[in-house]
Amino acid sequence: MKKLALLVLAIIVISCIVVGSARAEEQENSFVNFWRGVFHWPFNAAKNSAQVIGDTGVKAVNTVADEGKAIGGTLTGQEGAAEDLVTNPVTGTAETVKTGVVGAAEMPGKSTQESWPDEKK
Repeated sequence: MKKLALLVLAIIVISCIVVGSARAEEQENSFVNFWRGVFHWPFNAAKNSAQVIGDTGVKAVNTVADEGKAIGGTLTGQEGAAEDLVTNPVTGTAETVKTGVVGAAEMPGKSTQESWPDEKK
C-alpha cells in the first residue's frame, strides 16, 4: 500500500513539475516576444513611414506630370485638355493629401502588427 501511495505521489510531483516548467517557458516566450516587439517597433515604424512618404511623393509627381500633359494638350488644341488643366491640380492634390493622411493614420497600427504578430497555435 505504501508503495502505491509513493508511486501516486511521485506521478503527481512529476506532473506538477512538467506543467510548471511548461507554464514558465510560455511566460518566458511572451516576455521575450514583448521585448523583441519593443525593439522592432521603431524600425517597422520608420520603414512604414518611408513607404507613406514614397507613396505620397509618387502621387505628387503624377499630379505635376498630369498638369504638364494638360498644358501641352491645351497649347496644341487637344480636345478636353483645357478642362483637365483646371481639374487635375484639384483632384491630384486631394488624392495626394488623402494618401498622406491615410498612410500616416494607419502606420502605427501596421507597425504594431508587424512588431507583435499574432501567434498561431
